[in-house]
Amino acid sequence: MQVSLTSTQRSSDDPNFAIEVVKQCLTDALNCGASDVHFQPRLKRWEVSFRIDGVLQLVDSFDRSDQSDPVSRLMALAGLPSYRGGVPQEGPLRWQANGGIEREMRLGIFPTVHGNRAAIRIMDDRDTIRRLDQLGFDESTQQQLRSLCDSRDGWLLVAGPAGSGKTTTLYACLTYIAAGDFSRSVLAIEDPIESVIDSISQSQLQPTSGMTLASAMRAAVRQDAEVLLVSEIRDVDTAEAVLAASMTGHLCFSSIHAGSIGATLRRLAQMKLPTFAIQSGLRGILCQRLLRQICSQCAGRPRAESAPECGLCHGTGYRGRIPIAQMLDLAGSSIGQSVFDALESGRSTKEIDQITFQAGIDSLHDQAARLVEQGKTDSAEVFRVLGRTE
Repeated sequence: MQVSLTSTQRSSDDPNFAIEVVKQCLTDALNCGASDVHFQPRLKRWEVSFRIDGVLQLVDSFDRSDQSDPVSRLMALAGLPSYRGGVPQEGPLRWQANGGIEREMRLGIFPTVHGNRAAIRIMDDRDTIRRLDQLGFDESTQQQLRSLCDSRDGWLLVAGPAGSGKTTTLYACLTYIAAGDFSRSVLAIEDPIESVIDSISQSQLQPTSGMTLASAMRAAVRQDAEVLLVSEIRDVDTAEAVLAASMTGHLCFSSIHAGSIGATLRRLAQMKLPTFAIQSGLRGILCQRLLRQICSQCAGRPRAESAPECGLCHGTGYRGRIPIAQMLDLAGSSIGQSVFDALESGRSTKEIDQITFQAGIDSLHDQAARLVEQGKTDSAEVFRVLGRTE
């Protein structure tokens, strides 16, 4: 990808250089469909990277100067105090895209040995929040998700590593519920809020102001909420609170960092949650990944040196992503009982995953292999996301 941030015709010693670099960088990131922008300070240079389709790519670098600091410019735009050196900071950032449309972003500042680095998350536009039928799941997985969303209680856990589309799936579930034939009170407790959805109520945790998860959960119940989203299960207290809510008439949704269905259950067990309680509250587990699709315009073929770069994929060979997923419905199914029996007896993650495979749930590797055969992705991308076949 060729994005020249130094085409501003200004020297990095010019005090206005940072203003122009930030302007061009954010504009180019929006034009390229990037989800994140990184400004990384090195000893003598700045490196700028975009995350496109889940992969971080270096797009340019330029000399450092005491006269012009792009991270300081970003902090000023986000209203973050520059005098608070040496501590991480976060703040909202709004940027006007081409056409005058304002886009919401989140700026994170982190101190390093060479100075502050900046990571910018570009929020999805409100009009681009996807529906369940737009996520790319097969019809069986869609139907299972719709059935779970129509429930009145229980807990859905969406598992996967960072960047696997968990939040997108959770937002699609809440959007489906909010658009239902009858109204339900939907409340999301997030840290941070990834995208704003007008049809639900969203709150961001603020521990320094007393808005902790525990206080938020207690208040949410008093708000007569029927559907609760707790964005991520990070610790025992969070898991216990959501599990308790799922067993007291609330339909709950959360994400968790885990590599498989078995790993998800073992994480809950390691948090000392009793198996009988997990079985009573947990209604389903969706384990997912995202694979980049081969570009439809250049088909991923390497270009000749004199040939122009593909305008659709910016020379990466990929454009867009497609999900692979395992959906385990635990409500009253024989496989659910087998899985919980294995969990109770202390069986390993691999043994639990083998039970799901024997019950007819395709492994992620098998699903990825079919996509390679269909020409939708390639083996290099499968290895990048899933690693070697076990």
